[in-house]
Amino acid sequence: MWRWKSDVEELIKKSIPGIREGTLILNQSSYVYKPTFILEEEGKKFIIEVKPRKIGLRDIALIKGIVSGLNIQPIFIAFKESDERTRELANKSGVRIISGSPDTVVRKLREIVEK
Repeated sequence: MWRWKSDVEELIKKSIPGIREGTLILNQSSYVYKPTFILEEEGKKFIIEVKPRKIGLRDIALIKGIVSGLNIQPIFIAFKESDERTRELANKSGVRIISGSPDTVVRKLREIVEK
């Protein structure tokens, strides 16, 4: 799984122009969030978090709270497919979840970014 994470991160860096590692300061109290990647594309901002495990309900609730009210599209990339409840909450919350092989993940990520 750890090899998968590093492979995905390297492939994303090579395949998606403009992607960068970075830090976001999200509110007046200077709350700092450090996603794996940040991408700003044609006025849209994406925060991308690569996890070497499947995404759970807690992950969705946490990211929803972090970006609430901001014009940011959160995307989780995970090694394993999430369960049905997590996918439903993600869809309702506007959070995208991508899983699969490194090539599949990058292809799906590019489709999301290019929409």
